[in-house]
Amino acid sequence: MSLASVHVFKGMTSAELSQLERGSLILEPRDGTEICAQGDPSDSVYAITAGDGHVRIGAIDRHSKALMVEMLRVGEIFGEIGVIDGSPRTATAVAEGRVRLVKIRQAAFVAALTNCPTLGEALCRMMAQRLRRTYELFQDATFETLEIRLARQVLYLAVSEGRATQQGLRLTHRLRQADLADLLGATTRSIITILNAWRTAGLVVYDTDRALLTVTDIAAMRAIVEANQKR
Repeated sequence: MSLASVHVFKGMTSAELSQLERGSLILEPRDGTEICAQGDPSDSVYAITAGDGHVRIGAIDRHSKALMVEMLRVGEIFGEIGVIDGSPRTATAVAEGRVRLVKIRQAAFVAALTNCPTLGEALCRMMAQRLRRTYELFQDATFETLEIRLARQVLYLAVSEGRATQQGLRLTHRLRQADLADLLGATTRSIITILNAWRTAGLVVYDTDRALLTVTDIAAMRAIVEANQKR
């Protein structure tokens, strides 16, 4: 099932991985499939083991306004919070593009967590990193302008997953303008306005048809963020 390639499981022995995989299911959801919904019972943890797509983590309110917290890719897990504390799902997970998942039973995951210290250590590090990023997003939403928040997230994605091209650093995965809006809790119109200004200034190239964003001037993008930090 290739769980050995998942970051938090890399310190586990073959025997420990086999025990974790026992009773697990392999899923290959179609693009747009809801894997689990906020408020659902937390009966399993999901590991992303293959595919060039991602899993979108977030929430939708009663007015269909969306919030995207994170996009998780190969080597990452989700659904662990509810499994650990026994509470309902904290967010909705939707497959976007092609992904292969391993659905790990709650009992198997909790048993591995109890018996394998390396898993506990890796899980703590992962959750700390995610909490730090969530705190930064919350802080930005409270204190920063939308342009600075967008610049910070574009830089984060460009550095973490960008691919060098002749034009600049291209974000590997498709990001529609609506996706960027959901990531920041903003309107699509406001994101379009900022992207148009950046395109005019030569900071980015955005292929609307393919939803591909390329940062052509990383230094200028960083300057947008750093200028505010120096105030």
